[in-house]
Amino acid sequence: MNNFYTANIEMYKYVYQSYQNSDQYAEEILSQAKTNKNNVQTDADDFLLVTTLLWEPHLLDKIEIYKNLFHSFNKKNIKTALIINSFYKDLDLSGLNTKIYFVDYFIWRSFNKIVNQKKCDYNDKWNMNAEKFLFLTGKPQYNNRVRLLYKIIKRGLISRCTWSFFMKEETRDKCRNVLSDISDDEFQMLFDYYNNPDEVKIMFQEDRQNLHYGGIPYDVKLFRDSLFRVVAETQFDPGYTKLYQPWITEKTFITILNKVPFILAGDNGSLDKLKKMGFKTFEKCLPVQEYDQIQDPEQKLDSIIINARYWLDEMTNKAQINVDVEHNYKNFMRIAMDNKKVLEDVCLSHGINTNRIEEICATYDIMGNE
Repeated sequence: MNNFYTANIEMYKYVYQSYQNSDQYAEEILSQAKTNKNNVQTDADDFLLVTTLLWEPHLLDKIEIYKNLFHSFNKKNIKTALIINSFYKDLDLSGLNTKIYFVDYFIWRSFNKIVNQKKCDYNDKWNMNAEKFLFLTGKPQYNNRVRLLYKIIKRGLISRCTWSFFMKEETRDKCRNVLSDISDDEFQMLFDYYNNPDEVKIMFQEDRQNLHYGGIPYDVKLFRDSLFRVVAETQFDPGYTKLYQPWITEKTFITILNKVPFILAGDNGSLDKLKKMGFKTFEKCLPVQEYDQIQDPEQKLDSIIINARYWLDEMTNKAQINVDVEHNYKNFMRIAMDNKKVLEDVCLSHGINTNRIEEICATYDIMGNE
């Protein structure tokens, strides 16, 4: 069966007020289907519209607009399916009148781009004799990025770190707000630490005054030469208690795939969530074992620094850490295969060849990179 079209409907949350109603947006999606896929017949009985909600953690804060959207498709007798990030699995989605398939998207994306499509290599063995840790910051204007890097510098750990840092004039004000308590001279000093160790392609989003990089490709040498990684996750809000927290992305899962132990600078409860998924999380090998539960952001960052220094100076139980690293790799592969089966089941349910799962759940990022 070829009469299907996949639509990423994430932007609807941000643009829905520009439309008279959900019917108008639904009609635009169907029009795009005809334009982007010449042989699609949206008025045929066998037409399937596959929709996706995968990239962002707050898309369903306004779930009513998506309920209305699927209602609009149903009024037009459009058969739909929704592939959604498993992050939303505990949310009541009963009002979304469509068939729903859950995917651990950032695991699947990492596996598909790196293992299947070979966009870059991945590490096959943890380097327990490495002398530096890895700290990649992406968008710099957050506590677990620019403020944590500032602490790494001030605590004398920067020479023992491989880091990336992309603070430019365009993101200066945002970074300054995060470091409002330091002097202008100290803040200016941070520009000297601009670094792109694997020369990744960073995009600047003019409309949002923001940087963007989807995490893939990367230089595998960063992982081969690292004793551990401090993972600056997408979200870092220790006091935030939203029901379906926390949000864990490719930053963590690429680290696991590359067989590197980690200290996680992310949402509180991230380690518990990873453990529920079957992963080992290493906090018992650290002096501040409860660092992932500390609600004060400053104290949490300080505990991460303490733990990083400890692993650099006194990492013990390397044999057990290596066992856990290998376990995590195997668990990652298991979950990736489970997700592949989910996507294959979507295809089989609708008569689509299973080698077309990339068409129903694309793994290039939302800016079109890789």
